Amino acid sequence: MSLKPRWPAPAPGSRDPNAAGGADPGISPIDPAGPFRPRRVPLAAPPADRGGRGITEAIDVGTAALVRATPQLDLRDPMLPAALRFARQHGAEILPSPILGAWRTRTLTGAARERETPWVLGFDAAPNSPVYDTPDGVGALWRPRERDWLERDATGFGQRLLGPIALAENVDFLATLEGDASLAVSRTSAEILREIQPRMEADLADCITGTDPWRDTFALWLLARRSEALARLHPLALAIATRYGTLANRLAGLVCGTRFPFEAIPLTSANAHLGVALWTLDYRPSLLAGIVAFVRSHRMPDGGFADEGQFADPLTTLAAADLLSTLDPAFDPGPTAAWFARTQEPAGWWRALDPEVPWLTAAVVEWLESADRPFAARFRWPAYQRVDLDRKTGIPGYVAFDRLARVFEAVPGIAGAPLALAFGDLAGFREFNNAFGQEMGDRVLRTFATALSELDASLAIRDGGDEFLIVGAPTRAGLAEDLERFGAAWPARFTGEYGAAAGVVAPRFVVSSVEGRDLRAARERLGRAISGVKADVPEPPPEGVLRRFAG
Repeated sequence: MSLKPRWPAPAPGSRDPNAAGGADPGISPIDPAGPFRPRRVPLAAPPADRGGRGITEAIDVGTAALVRATPQLDLRDPMLPAALRFARQHGAEILPSPILGAWRTRTLTGAARERETPWVLGFDAAPNSPVYDTPDGVGALWRPRERDWLERDATGFGQRLLGPIALAENVDFLATLEGDASLAVSRTSAEILREIQPRMEADLADCITGTDPWRDTFALWLLARRSEALARLHPLALAIATRYGTLANRLAGLVCGTRFPFEAIPLTSANAHLGVALWTLDYRPSLLAGIVAFVRSHRMPDGGFADEGQFADPLTTLAAADLLSTLDPAFDPGPTAAWFARTQEPAGWWRALDPEVPWLTAAVVEWLESADRPFAARFRWPAYQRVDLDRKTGIPGYVAFDRLARVFEAVPGIAGAPLALAFGDLAGFREFNNAFGQEMGDRVLRTFATALSELDASLAIRDGGDEFLIVGAPTRAGLAEDLERFGAAWPARFTGEYGAAAGVVAPRFVVSSVEGRDLRAARERLGRAISGVKADVPEPPPEGVLRRFAG
């Protein structure tokens, strides 16, 4: 699908940012001071239950609305990259170059004292008239008890929502483009990231003070959902998680509000945010059991989720559904998916306040698309950072497995869920290493680790030496069969990379089905079992050998 944006073409004499080479990216700038339209403070009302629209239709209508709208969004719209990411994933051919041009104009050419993150806009103004606007220009209000705050300070109130979304989505967008094939796009993205680094760090540092639990945990949740942004800002994300993990520990394990009208009240929204982040960061698993149980207990009869005394809203519902559909095998996404379908606007949007609509619609559609999948396909592994990865293979090392086992023990739904664990090694690896040298041996380890990482719904871990662990996602079936197919394909992969003269270093696996809480003990049992297989089959065939172990 090719959609022509209404964005301006490069100025005469400028260079195309997608052209190969060229010292000056030359992306056409735009005037960021164009007309803005004031917004009115919305009335407090629950999302209308429109009924009639099924989940599949809601996905289709939301997807079509966002793909169609993306080329029409103003370049100054802070939600544009979120819309662009979604549209490109759904087949639209839209280049990111004009966005970089607009951002570069606002960051790199301004006076130092005036430099600002290029996407900062207040709630009380929006560029032109966005295609996702309501007919009367009035937005929504997802927590009506905060209406007084919105009326006093519309810009400040809106920035609690817009600022964290823009930071996580747009930093992730730029970080992804750093690896773009176009040298101009790559350089410009890196240049903008360097320019805004101090500001985005300062914005996140504000979230460590613990004064605004909803905003702070919302920012943390958004980072946890975007791997590139999280990798770049991981220390600050961990600091926010530490702050709120400590506060929660003092308050029966839950995050509570700190100001009227939510003072001392446990927040469904903030706890869902923190729960996803703790899991993603692989941090403080002892809090997860209480958080998951609390959030699960706050699903409303209509399928949505809300903070205390509020009607169900799309932001709280999305965060709660994200947590439970990822970590609770017993959670049925159906009622919540139906709630989203019923509350979708006729044009295809979901709305919490107003300017966040492209991001929120993309996030809801992505969740709805995942909700129909089995739990093992929805499950997400923690986001391991560079320090967690084995230097030779690039996959997590044994320390990560040890932490994972503790997390699986701590979360009740996962603790009791069945999963498959495999222990494998490479027969003849030592001889290969001696014959061809350590550098070639390390290459073989990387090849094997990369191949194991390609298995669906599983996590490959280097246990040490030439021994590896493969952990299937909770409730995942068929890991043993997938490893048999892996073995059948391995000789061709190995020979294709190292040549026939190298022979084949063959895999040996033992596989067992266990419960999540037994990962650590199962690893010890399988470690002993693989020793028996080594003795029984010292020289396996090229496709290797696999033994099922009853435990």
